Amino acid sequence: MNMLIIRFSSLGDLVTLEPTFRAIRHFYKDAKITFLTSYVGKGLYEDSDYFDEYIIHKNSLKTIKNLPKKKFDLVINLQCNKPSHYINLFINKSRTINKSFNLFQKLFKIKTHSKSAQELLIACGIEKEKTSLYFKNYATVKLPFKEDKKIKQEFVSKFGDKKVIAISTGSSKRWESKKWGRENYRNLILKLKDEYGIVLVGSELEIEDELYIQEECADFIISYVNKTNLTELKTILHTADLYIGNDSGPSHIAAGVGTPTITIFGSTSIKHCVSFQNYQGTHKYIKPSKEIKCHPCYKSICPTEHECMKNITVSKVYSLVKEYKKQL
Repeated sequence: MNMLIIRFSSLGDLVTLEPTFRAIRHFYKDAKITFLTSYVGKGLYEDSDYFDEYIIHKNSLKTIKNLPKKKFDLVINLQCNKPSHYINLFINKSRTINKSFNLFQKLFKIKTHSKSAQELLIACGIEKEKTSLYFKNYATVKLPFKEDKKIKQEFVSKFGDKKVIAISTGSSKRWESKKWGRENYRNLILKLKDEYGIVLVGSELEIEDELYIQEECADFIISYVNKTNLTELKTILHTADLYIGNDSGPSHIAAGVGTPTITIFGSTSIKHCVSFQNYQGTHKYIKPSKEIKCHPCYKSICPTEHECMKNITVSKVYSLVKEYKKQL
C-alpha cells in the first residue's frame, strides 16, 4: 500500500501527533508511507521508522509541481487547512481521510469534529477493538531520539556532577509576546549557576539573546544556539535534567523525549501547556497573577507594556525549579 500523510506545521502540533504517526506505522507495517511536511517535520522524525519518504512543502505551487506521479492508495490529511486541500486536489489517489474539515467545509466555515488518532484509524478501516487496545497502552507522546555519549561527556566535562538545566529564550517570529525576555533569563541563570549546569538551546532567532546572556554568563554555560539540527536538539534535551522555556516548540520537544519542563506563559493560555497533554514525566507551568486582566490576549505583539511577563519574576521561576530539586 502507498500512503501519503500531510502535516506541515506547527512544531508543537507535529510533536503531539507522534502517537498518531506511530500508530499508523504499527497498523500499516508493510506500507510505503510518504510524509508531506516542512523541514521541521522531517527534522523531528527522520531518525524514526515512521516514514519511508519525505516531500518538503515550501509553498503550494512548488509542492503541486513536485508531487510524485505514483498513485496513493490512501491520503491522510492531518493539516486540513486550505493549502493542504488545494494540494490534495492534484494528488493521484484512491481515497482521502481528513482529520477535520474537508475542502467544502473549510471554504464555507462549517464546523466539524476533529478526529482523534483512534477515530482516524477506524476511518481508515482498522477495527475499533484493535485501535482501543493499542491506544490503551501507547497513547503517550514518545519522540524518537538518538542517544549520544558525546553530549553527556560535554555536560560532565563542564559541570561535573551537577544536574543540567536546558533553557530556550525564544519563540517563533510571529509570537514576540510569548517571550519572557533575555534579561529575565540572564538573571535566572545567574541565580541557578552555583547549583546547576546550564545549557542554552535555540535557533538563529535566539542569537541576540545568546550574545546578551554570554556577556555575563559565558564562563559557566554551554551554548548550542544555532549549532544543532532537530535530531541533535532532541538528544540534548533528553540528556538534560530539566527544561525551562516559553510557550513554544522546544517545550514540546523536551516533554516528548521525557524531560521535565517549566513553561512560562504570557499572552497565551496554560491550556496549551504540555502538562495537560499526553506526555511522559512531570511538567509545571507559571502564568501571570489574576490581577493581569489582559491574560491571555493571544496577540502576537503586546500593544501595551507586556504586563503579563513583567508580572512573572525570576524568583517565581526559581521557586518552581526548587520544587523539582528532589526529583532531579
